[in-house]
Amino acid sequence: MENIEEKIKELIKDFEGNVSLYVNDEKGNVIKYNENEIVEAASCIKLFILIEYYNQILKNIKSREDIINYSSKNDYVENGSGIIQYLEDFSSSSKNMATLMMIFSDNIATNKMIDYLGFENINNTIKEMGFINSSLNAKKIDFNIYSSVGKTTAYEYAKTFDMILRKEILTPELCDEIIEILSKQTLNAMITRFLSPKYLEEKGTENGFIKYMATKSGGLGDEGKSDIVTCRNDGGIISTSVGSYIISIFISDFEDHYFYYDNPATVLGGKISKMVFDSFENNKGQIIGDYLW
Repeated sequence: MENIEEKIKELIKDFEGNVSLYVNDEKGNVIKYNENEIVEAASCIKLFILIEYYNQILKNIKSREDIINYSSKNDYVENGSGIIQYLEDFSSSSKNMATLMMIFSDNIATNKMIDYLGFENINNTIKEMGFINSSLNAKKIDFNIYSSVGKTTAYEYAKTFDMILRKEILTPELCDEIIEILSKQTLNAMITRFLSPKYLEEKGTENGFIKYMATKSGGLGDEGKSDIVTCRNDGGIISTSVGSYIISIFISDFEDHYFYYDNPATVLGGKISKMVFDSFENNKGQIIGDYLW
């Protein structure tokens, strides 16, 4: 047996790139590594956009039923993630557009949400949450214009999920709605990669160990520009039958920028996630303890 924090640090030291990490459970136990280093958020910044969406709904500025129009002529952006880039012109509710932004990490949906909510409003809400190292940098996710989507730290990203879990922002009902959207995430390979297929298949069922996984990932390659930071990020709430924990992993400045299943950064993040998950399960809802081989 070996202490999980030492085991994670041992794994990280052999990786050629930057790693920052923050994990905490509901018992006050924490694992941290470069947690205050400011890093490229990539699509993880979309979590803050979603929070601003619900902030404006709470204040009756916006409605879930508001209609947002997509024009392939005016709104199309190349090299974007998501599915809208493959669609013809359409209209959608703001709730659907926000959902596309999150569960498919759709960049065009994100651009429509930034326009709809207001760039400055999003950053003002981030500041009001108490975060000084997080911000949306791009007024439009278009790598012909911008090299950075946004910035954050592993700690501030984890703290955001913690505030949602503890219902410390918005209202409890809106926090639950955010969790419901994030639980439908389709891009969570870093968090889930090495977890038991049985556990993943039974997720959310009456007898399943995992109740839900409310996460948001992000990543950049070179996107055709030399000043793009290569990164793979993920984080969220892992809720189980023995409690919940928050995990936030940011990996950057590694050589292999290609997006594929066995990218070394994704593999490293997956190994860290598996170690944390196993420790949490084996120690009955705590992340600090011995890592059982």
